[in-house]
Amino acid sequence: MRRLGALVAGLAMFSSTIVQAQNWPSSPIRMIVPFGAGGAADILTRLVAEPLGQALGQPVVVEDRPGAGGNLGAVAVARSNPDGYMLLMSGSPTHSVGPHLFKQAGFDPMQDVPPVAMIAAGPNLLVVNPSLNVNSVQELVELARRKPDQLTYSSAGVGTSGHLAAELLKKSAGISAQHVPFKSGPEAVTAVLSGHIDFMFFTVPALLPQVKAGKLRALAITSTTRSRLVPDVPTVVEAGYPGFEVLGWYGLFAPRGTPAEITTRLSKEIEKIVMLPGIQEKMIDLGVEPKYLNAKQLTDFIVMESAMWGNLIKEAGISAK
Repeated sequence: MRRLGALVAGLAMFSSTIVQAQNWPSSPIRMIVPFGAGGAADILTRLVAEPLGQALGQPVVVEDRPGAGGNLGAVAVARSNPDGYMLLMSGSPTHSVGPHLFKQAGFDPMQDVPPVAMIAAGPNLLVVNPSLNVNSVQELVELARRKPDQLTYSSAGVGTSGHLAAELLKKSAGISAQHVPFKSGPEAVTAVLSGHIDFMFFTVPALLPQVKAGKLRALAITSTTRSRLVPDVPTVVEAGYPGFEVLGWYGLFAPRGTPAEITTRLSKEIEKIVMLPGIQEKMIDLGVEPKYLNAKQLTDFIVMESAMWGNLIKEAGISAK
């Protein structure tokens, strides 16, 4: 009788889940951004949230929950009900890099908040202060070899894409330089502008005005193909480092156990939104390229990227304090 009762209860719960998925969404959806307001992730999420809400027939409310390298917001989603009403917009900080930096994050990213779809990806720009008198990646590398551990580079913090891009260049070129992390991107940029720091990797939109004004010199882009925003700037690959690619990417995630009917619909709607010309133009202006991957494709991408960053982080002895 107990087994029969348990079976009946299980079937009832299963039936209830199916009904909820079929009626989803019947109320507003919250999309958590685990980073600060006004940043690229926040802006991109708001860009996607409006057309997604229109397609679903319910508002998609964006909520910023920064902290602990993105883990605070991700944990909140991981612990929420898997009913499709709380989602996560994140990227490598929580799913590719974070697991190697934070040993006690409080959740397993790929198990507790698995992928739904990738939305966009964008490269970093390598810039130097003009006073450094280098005009290419090759010249920067040669200077670093002549002055081991004397050049400095800034970042928006340990484990950020700018920090890891510089570490990857150091490893690829066999050079050494000193990392100077800052609390924010603007502070890191200001340090290079002032000449106190020699070079940095950072997002294209944040650096482009200074490059155009001649206050910073762009040496390379970290995608494998040139960026439409800076078509005259070569890639690091062109500088002689095959396979060099560092992308800041953004994807949608949902709590483990979210019904497949919901995640499948979300993925299909995201694919449609990414193809909208108006959305694509705004993404490019933001410094990212529209890039849709389904759940399986994004999972494979994260596994590959996580292995790469995990090895680099271990070899370089990088850890979050």
